[in-house]
Amino acid sequence: MEQVKENIVVVTPDNFRAEVLECEKPVLVTFYANWDQPCRMQQPALDSIADRHPEIKVCKLDVEEHAAFAQQFGIMMIPTTIAFKNGKRVKRASGLRLEHVLLSMVE
Repeated sequence: MEQVKENIVVVTPDNFRAEVLECEKPVLVTFYANWDQPCRMQQPALDSIADRHPEIKVCKLDVEEHAAFAQQFGIMMIPTTIAFKNGKRVKRASGLRLEHVLLSMVE
């Protein structure tokens, strides 16, 4: 298991509802794989958002471990980040994104 910063929540099918859909603050969920270079390049932006924006919950879901669950969200490319507000998907971005672009998804 990879090391994830304590302020980034690892989500799975088991905790997705509680961590994402029932969360009162905006949530960014990045669908990723450890071996993927763009996913690794995305990590510093996610860490920065998690560190500097406590009003936003940052989550990661491993598409290798949970492929069928990721397919339910139509994940065709990684990284893909989906923004949720009040349990609803509001924005989606596929591919490597800069921090300000990720932040703008939940504003």
